[in-house]
Amino acid sequence: MLLVVSAIAAGFNGHAGPPTNAASGELAFKSLKTCLQPAVKNGGFHMDGYMLWCSSVIKVDGIYQMFASRWPARYGMGGWTQYSECVRATSTNLFGPYQFQEVVLQKRPDNWDKSRVHNVKIVKAGDEYVIYYINTANETGYATAHSITGPWTRIDQPIIRASNPAPLVRPDLSIYVFCRLRDSANVNRGIAFTAPSYRGPYTIVDHGDNLLPNGGELEDPTIWWANDQYNLLVNDWNSHATGIFKAGAQYYSKDGVHYNLVSREPVFTRTVDYDNGTTETFLRRERPFVYANEKGEALALFTACLPTNGPSRIVVQPINHYYPGNP
Repeated sequence: MLLVVSAIAAGFNGHAGPPTNAASGELAFKSLKTCLQPAVKNGGFHMDGYMLWCSSVIKVDGIYQMFASRWPARYGMGGWTQYSECVRATSTNLFGPYQFQEVVLQKRPDNWDKSRVHNVKIVKAGDEYVIYYINTANETGYATAHSITGPWTRIDQPIIRASNPAPLVRPDLSIYVFCRLRDSANVNRGIAFTAPSYRGPYTIVDHGDNLLPNGGELEDPTIWWANDQYNLLVNDWNSHATGIFKAGAQYYSKDGVHYNLVSREPVFTRTVDYDNGTTETFLRRERPFVYANEKGEALALFTACLPTNGPSRIVVQPINHYYPGNP
């Protein structure tokens, strides 16, 4: 059974935030977009014959380790529902190019994750690495290992009834996870869970109410801690925040319960500028992941991009040391 909490304080400060525009919930601070740089044309991650999606990156012993979802391109975009698996790729450069190393996790017959392994997110909790992932839309579980190369041990049942997990490991090794939950009214709510450790139990925040302001909806959250606050970047479902369907919308919260929109200007759209002066407009651009350093400075934005022709790939945009909250 999930418990309910109304405020999040463990491990972080929870002081009041800066003033907002009462009508829009928008901050007067600059957004991550102000520090975004052109994407590295020859960077990122692609694999011939495969669709790539859901990337996240962690640095281990000087090597950038990417965990991503993939499935055979011959099944099209919808192939993730039956064939998605977790793979690992590496690079000595944060922006890539990343090279495929191995298949990490696949679906297991007669287990809770029997349909797919998708929405993978890698974090480190103490001495252990943890991969959060989903099976069906509202089943999130995890696998753990003492080494980034495994072996990985999976749990026997899901720990969260929600999807698109964005886990944050706090200094005391407790966990805050922001997720998406499509409710019975087809509203994609932003909800969160906490746990004393990655093992659980996971407690739902604020009765499972939508934590995004003004009826905001989302897909694909990514989260990082900086400026004594939770910082969130999502795909703007139904265009509530930016006016553009699935554009990048940025929020922040001082307590993990009350979120504010940073700007109505989207952080990203389907159009990408490259470092060689060219541009590309994708059919879909989703699954943002913000890589931040130990100071909380955002250094790179990873997104899953589906071009007009060919399979989807991971595109990386450098970020010029963005630190949220600076006017």
